Amino acid sequence: MRFILTLCLAVVVGCATAREIIALRQVEFRFDRIAGARVAGIPLGRIRSYSDLTPIDLGRLGVAMASRDVPLDLTVHLEGRNPETNKVTARLVSMDWSYLVDDREAVSGHLPDALTFPPGEPRDVPLLVTFNLMDMFGERRRDLIDVALALAGQRTSTHRVVLRIEPTVETRFGHVRYPTPITIDLSRAPSR
Repeated sequence: MRFILTLCLAVVVGCATAREIIALRQVEFRFDRIAGARVAGIPLGRIRSYSDLTPIDLGRLGVAMASRDVPLDLTVHLEGRNPETNKVTARLVSMDWSYLVDDREAVSGHLPDALTFPPGEPRDVPLLVTFNLMDMFGERRRDLIDVALALAGQRTSTHRVVLRIEPTVETRFGHVRYPTPITIDLSRAPSR
C-alpha cells in the first residue's frame, strides 16, 4: 500500500514540476533593443561613422588601442512574454548567456536576478555585454569603430550577431535548467 501511495505522490509531484517547466518553455524571448553602447568609453549614440569622432574621442580610442584594450559595452534588452493563455506564472531564477559574433563567442555571462513572468505581461530582461574588440577584430581604428557601430545596431553589417540563452526555472523541487539553449539572432532584429 505504501508503494502505491508513494507512486501516486511521485506522479502528482512530477506533474506539478512538468507544468512549471512547461510554463517557462512557453515564455517567448525576443530581441527588443540595444542601449548604452560605448566603445572605449565613447558613447556611440551620437556617432554614425568614424568621421563623427571628436579629437578627444580619437585620443581616448588611441590610448585604449595602445593598451590593447578597446572595450565595447552595451546592454542587450530582451523581452520575455508569458502568453495570456498560460495560467501559471513562470519564475526564472537565473540565465546563462553567450554573445556570439560570426559564430565565435565574444563573451558569456550570467543573469543572477530572478524574474517572474506573469501570464500576458511583457518583461524586460537586460543583459550587460562587455568585451575587448581588439581580441576579435584587429587593430585598425576605423574598422573597430565600424564594427562597434554595427554590433550596437546603428549600422548594417555583414557580421552575424547571436545571443544564446539558457534559462533556469524554479520549481517546488529545485532548480531545473532549460533543456535546450534558445538562440536569438540580433543581427536581423531592428534596433529601436
